Amino acid sequence: MTHALIIADIEGIADIDDLTDIEKSSKLYTQEVIVYINALLANGINQITICDAHDEGKLLIRKKIEDINSGINKITLVSRIDGISFENKYDFAILVGFHGMEGSFGILPHTIRFDIKQISLVNTNNEISIPIGEVELYIRWLGYHNIPVIMVTGDREAVYEANCFNPYLQVCCVKSRLQKEFIDRAFLYDKLTQSVENALALNKTLCISCDNDKIAIELYNLDTTHALCIMGYNNKENRIIFNNCADLVKELYTFVGHLQDINKTTWETNIAFLKTVRELAKPLQKEVVANSEIGSLLNNNLLLLDRYSREKITSVIKVLLRNR
Repeated sequence: MTHALIIADIEGIADIDDLTDIEKSSKLYTQEVIVYINALLANGINQITICDAHDEGKLLIRKKIEDINSGINKITLVSRIDGISFENKYDFAILVGFHGMEGSFGILPHTIRFDIKQISLVNTNNEISIPIGEVELYIRWLGYHNIPVIMVTGDREAVYEANCFNPYLQVCCVKSRLQKEFIDRAFLYDKLTQSVENALALNKTLCISCDNDKIAIELYNLDTTHALCIMGYNNKENRIIFNNCADLVKELYTFVGHLQDINKTTWETNIAFLKTVRELAKPLQKEVVANSEIGSLLNNNLLLLDRYSREKITSVIKVLLRNR
């Protein structure tokens, strides 16, 4: 029996451009994932595992998906990437609802987390770094496990990324930041259904990606990078290095846990620092400080202020005080 794996994320789902409306987002997310399930069922694929890869994996409406099960259908829903068991044999995978990488012209672009500036492939032969997003990260991770990714859907940037390294993969764009007119969702779902059929006709061996390159993670806060280095992570040129995508994904939630712990300390440090800065800058007009070269730093996310930023802020304020 053919076993399909669907890995779903929410930012690249049609009509979702604001995640604060959780009820609407969850409904649209589930509706679109069910389109893929039904397309696979219509093509005789009755064993399907769906991974809700967004955040903690709690936004897909479980009951609506489980209701599709019948005597011959075996639909399984798991939460988070680490919920996927490779003791199961997956014949192929489809990445659904993905988004562009951090810094791309996407609708909700990011790479895993807000504090990650860039993830790059580092070619072992010439050390050239090539930025990648979650799409290529997961494609290579699945390739490491000999699972072909036959199709990627999401926003314009995600599908562009999907074809950067393997133009053979089937892709389907469901939305774009450049989109001017609303597209009827029923027509879009028909397009997705047809795209699944096209993907199933591909030579799946050509959809298996290699995972031979090292991965470098650049964080916005250099203090965080140094803290991770102290924990034992490999640091080269202020980037955390993993042997390949599979190693990163295997370590992902532990790595994220470390980031969260470090961020807590960073937050406390910067809160105390800002109190000191406010006291130091009392003789200065707020407009003078805001319009200075450190104005943008003071308006930045507190978690992104590192020791270099703190030193610069203190230095500039002392100069402003001398020149007032």
